[in-house]
Amino acid sequence: MARPVSIRDEDILDAAREVFLAHGIRATSAMVAERARVSEGIIFRRFKTKDGLFRAALDLDLVDPPEIADLEQRVGQGTVVDNLHDAGVALVGILRLLVPLNVLALSNPSRSGPIGSRARPNPREAYSSILANYTRGEVALGRLRDVDPDLFACAFIGGINDYVVGQTFRADTTPLRALTVPAFIRALLDLLMRGAQLTPEPPRRR
Repeated sequence: MARPVSIRDEDILDAAREVFLAHGIRATSAMVAERARVSEGIIFRRFKTKDGLFRAALDLDLVDPPEIADLEQRVGQGTVVDNLHDAGVALVGILRLLVPLNVLALSNPSRSGPIGSRARPNPREAYSSILANYTRGEVALGRLRDVDPDLFACAFIGGINDYVVGQTFRADTTPLRALTVPAFIRALLDLLMRGAQLTPEPPRRR
């Protein structure tokens, strides 16, 4: 039985995301209507076309978790590793949504670029900026050595992104699949904070 017409647009969009992720661009409005338990007529009255529904489904109103949104305010508080660990775990949750939807968006010729919201079209750039600013603040306080904040943020987010891609798309034999999210973030931070050398070598002269 179909739901009443009072169903929220966001309920329809949640159903559309599930269907588009499961079936790609082959998904039909009928599939979305069945998942949302509404008629196709309601979908077309609200979103006009399948492409309009697709675009609306990928235009997310993302709410940043406080572990990321408030990271810059945590400069000098707690430990750097704990602050970055909390932000990293939260980032995994966001990227688990964004990564597959970005792949889906790229499969649609009518849409270009990464998904996001109207106010912030590229969330990953925003998260990179937050992490870089946090790193810069900790460097200024002497709690981190003089690393390049943008490079550190790029390496941290890039590692997390690759982990999410592996968890989402790769075969079960991928070694990192065995790691829980907190364990992976701890291992990544250990690598970034300590490096891989037994004894750090002095930088070579150019």
